[in-house]
Amino acid sequence: MSVSVRFSVNGRDGSVQFTDGLRAITGYFEFGGNDVVAMIGMGTSQDWERPHPWAMAQRAAILRFIADEAIRQHARNCVADIDDARGDIVLRKGARVLDTMSSSQAANAEVFASRYQDLRAKLAGVVAAIALVLAALFWIGQRTLSVGRAHGTPLNESVRYAGKDSMAAVGIATLIQTIDTHLPRWSGRGGEDTVAISVVLTPIGDSTSHRIALVDGLSPNQIGLSRILGGDGQTVWVDALGLYGVRVRDNRVVTTDDLRAANPQLDAAWWDDTRGMDVIGTRLHIVSRDRSAAINVDPETLKATPSTPKSANARRLSSAPERFLAAGLLVAPTRWLGLHSSGELGDEFRPGRWIRPIESADPTRELRRLCAASLEADSSGSRFKILSIEAQVGDEFLNAAFLRSDEMSSPLRLTDPDSALMIYTSAPGLAGTLVVARVDLQGALLWRIDTGLDRYALRQIIPGEDVFAFVGTRQAVAGKLSEPLLVLVDNASGEMKQHSLWR
Repeated sequence: MSVSVRFSVNGRDGSVQFTDGLRAITGYFEFGGNDVVAMIGMGTSQDWERPHPWAMAQRAAILRFIADEAIRQHARNCVADIDDARGDIVLRKGARVLDTMSSSQAANAEVFASRYQDLRAKLAGVVAAIALVLAALFWIGQRTLSVGRAHGTPLNESVRYAGKDSMAAVGIATLIQTIDTHLPRWSGRGGEDTVAISVVLTPIGDSTSHRIALVDGLSPNQIGLSRILGGDGQTVWVDALGLYGVRVRDNRVVTTDDLRAANPQLDAAWWDDTRGMDVIGTRLHIVSRDRSAAINVDPETLKATPSTPKSANARRLSSAPERFLAAGLLVAPTRWLGLHSSGELGDEFRPGRWIRPIESADPTRELRRLCAASLEADSSGSRFKILSIEAQVGDEFLNAAFLRSDEMSSPLRLTDPDSALMIYTSAPGLAGTLVVARVDLQGALLWRIDTGLDRYALRQIIPGEDVFAFVGTRQAVAGKLSEPLLVLVDNASGEMKQHSLWR
C-alpha cells in the first residue's frame, strides 16, 4: 500500500490529507508568523478513535511522517515540534538559520519579536470583537429575522418499505422539504432561504405517521437529487446530500458515523459518495467510485461485506401511474374480463382480434363498461383470439382500468371472493376524483371508495398485496394551494386512510 501526504493551499491556510492505501486522515494547516512558518492540526487521539481506529497504534509515526513530508515538500529550512496528544505540528525556522545571526542581531530580533507579539495580541482582540459582532448580526439575520416555516411539502417520490417485526413496520416513506424564509439582512442584501429535509414514515397498519428530521440549512438548489433509496427490512435509507437511515422500529436516525463505527477497517470514503448507493433486494448496496468494488450493509449489524458491483434499475423505470393500470385480465384459460369503451369494442377488442394476456390500459378519457369475452388461445398460449365479447348492462366508468403491480404483471387477483381492483374517475371535467373499487370475476361491484384525490393530478400509484397507496392532491380550490395527500386503501375491505403531506 502506498503512503503519501498531500497539501492543498487556499490563501493563508489549507488542508492536509494523509493517505495509506484506501484509508485517509484529513487535517488542516495555516501559515504562522515570526519564526513559526506553519501550524498543522491533525486532530486529537479522541478525534481518531472512531473514524480511524486502524491508525491509533501508528499515531506517533504518522504524525512524524506528515511533519517530515511538510518539511521535504514545502519547508526545507524548518524543524518540527510535534504534540502527539493534540495532534499539532509546528514548523519553525531551523537552528541552522537562527545560528547565523550575531548576538546583537539576535537581541534586536528578540525585542522586535516581543513588540510584534504585543501588537499582534491587541490586533487579535480587535478582530475577535468585530467577529463576535458580525456573528451576532448573522445569527439575528438567520434566526431572529426568520419568517416562520411554511408547510413542508413532498420532495420527489414516495417509496414503500417493509419491516420484519409487524404490520406496523410496513409503510410508505415520503421525503418532505421545508423552506425557512429569511428577511433581508442588516447589510441590505436579500434574505437567503434555506431548506430542511425530513422523512415521513406512514405505517400501513397504524393510523399515525411519524416525521423524522434529517438535515437542515441547505440551499434550495442543492436538494433536487435527494431521494429515498429504499428499505432493507430494518432501516429506510435516504440520500439527502449525504447518507441517512431511519430505523423503522424506533425512528432513530442512522448516520455515516454509525456506519464508520461499525466498519472501522474500511476507508471512510465508502460512505461519502451517494451516487453509488441503492437498496437492492434487502441490502444497502454501495459501489466504489471507480466501480471496481462494492459492499453490502447488513440490516441488523450495519457491518459491510464485499459484493459484486450491481446497478439498480428501479430508479430508471417510469413512475407514471399508467404503469400500474391494465385493460383487463384472464379470469380463466379462455375467459377475459375487461374494461372497454364502445369504440374499443368496435376496434382492437372486437371479435376476431388477437390480444395478449397482459394488455395495458388506454389513457384516453372514455366511458368504459365491464365486458366479458370468450377466447381461443394460439398454439403458444401467448396470444388469444376474441371469439365473442359483450358489455355488461349497468354502470359506465370514466377512464376505468384494473390495478396491477407493474407493466409486466397481470391485474392483482384477490380471494374470498375471487376478484380484482379497478379505479375510475368520479365525474367528467375538472371535478373528477379518483375512485377505487373491488369487482368480482362476474363483474359485480363489491365495494367502492372515493379517495378525494384529483384524478388528473394523481402523481403516484404504489402497489401492494395488502394495500394500494395513492399520492396526489385534493381537488383544486380557487385562490388556494391544493393539499398533497397520501391515501391508503385496504385491498380486501376498501377501508381508506388519508394522510396529509403538508408537514
